[in-house]
Amino acid sequence: MTQRVSFPGILSGPGGEFPCTVSAIEGTAPITSAVEGYTDYSISDVSPELPNGHYDLLANGKAVPVICHNGAWIFPESSK
Repeated sequence: MTQRVSFPGILSGPGGEFPCTVSAIEGTAPITSAVEGYTDYSISDVSPELPNGHYDLLANGKAVPVICHNGAWIFPESSK
């Protein structure tokens, strides 16, 4: 069974570390999933709006590379 869950995360990158909320599908995940047991990530509740660039999403003891582009969070194919 899968379900959408939310948990706290930290975005680390240009300008420091910023708290956020991570939403993901919890359940059976492919072996290539960056955070074992989770897929289909989204990031919300980031303040202030961060500049474009590469960040690490720190959540559940893992670091997942993400890119901020014009306020949207992009997960490179290898992190899904």
